[in-house]
Amino acid sequence: MQGSLTRKYFGIALLLSLLICITIHFPLLLGALFGDEAGRGGDGGHRREVFDHGLAILEFLNSFLVTFLVFTLNYYVLKPFSRYHKMNFRIISIAILSTFLSVLFLSLIYIAIKPFVGSEISINRHLDELLIQNFFCSALVFAAIFIIRLIYQKQTYELENEQLRTESLQSQFESLKNQMSPHFLFNTLTALNSLIRESPEIAEQYVNHLAQVLRYTLQGNEKKTVTLREEMDFTDSYLFLIKMRYGANLTIKTNIQEIHMSFELPPLTIQTLLENAVKHNEISNRKPLTIEIQTTENAYLVVSNQVQQKLTPEQGTGIGLTNLSKQFQLLGERDIQIIQEVNEFRVIIPLIKPVIL
Repeated sequence: MQGSLTRKYFGIALLLSLLICITIHFPLLLGALFGDEAGRGGDGGHRREVFDHGLAILEFLNSFLVTFLVFTLNYYVLKPFSRYHKMNFRIISIAILSTFLSVLFLSLIYIAIKPFVGSEISINRHLDELLIQNFFCSALVFAAIFIIRLIYQKQTYELENEQLRTESLQSQFESLKNQMSPHFLFNTLTALNSLIRESPEIAEQYVNHLAQVLRYTLQGNEKKTVTLREEMDFTDSYLFLIKMRYGANLTIKTNIQEIHMSFELPPLTIQTLLENAVKHNEISNRKPLTIEIQTTENAYLVVSNQVQQKLTPEQGTGIGLTNLSKQFQLLGERDIQIIQEVNEFRVIIPLIKPVIL
């Protein structure tokens, strides 16, 4: 991918360098092609010098080399195809300084070899003109690189937004499919049926929590991220449902620092991790399961549980954690960490610092 972008960049650089030089030296090129016919009406001696074929070619090649060199140099300094390379003051200063020195060096070389090709001219006067011309070319190159960078970033963001939306929808679909599976519906309706007879008040809460879970799942694709507070509110409802099924055999310990409640993460992140823990571990009177949800001082969310393999392991799609990882990558954040140990399974989620407007 990067190699393809590099080839495309230098192809564009060659084309733009030619166009810039042709535009700047258009009268000179006309003179070189048509001689005195294009240059009548002015000082004959000066026009013969300007329209001299060797001099015209040398002028054009000098501008072309300077322009293409600036394109090449700033490809590695400004890195227009790197979304993580920030255009800060230091980077821009380095680009300007390196460009200035390179242009000055090439201009001095050109002045040194010009007497062997063209006629005598005031070196000081022509150096001033040459520097102005080459710095003008460099300014056009800087503008072109920034435009290329903006176009690339716009296309990249649009593509990544579409990928993120796709991954979010897929994750949402998997969560909804799990909740609407016959097994889940059977357990839900069985629990609700018992509650209606035994405790109508709890049954009403159960229905409210179920409605909130389904609503949150269906609306999950409307936002790229939600606050940890929103996610935990939803998690409370989800836990209410699954704890009605497992009772005291399932324990959830939470230790969320208030300062992290405004941090963000993709919707349904915690539910995905809870589903993963419940699906792949035995939960019974003999082996109760404890899941811990906590935040760390360096803004990570950690969800962990002890490993209690089922006698008959449940086959999953394996798509939940994969989608979660892709979502964080597309958001441009640090990736999730999955740590599998003998007695513990732990997933570390990087919380996204909220943008203060």
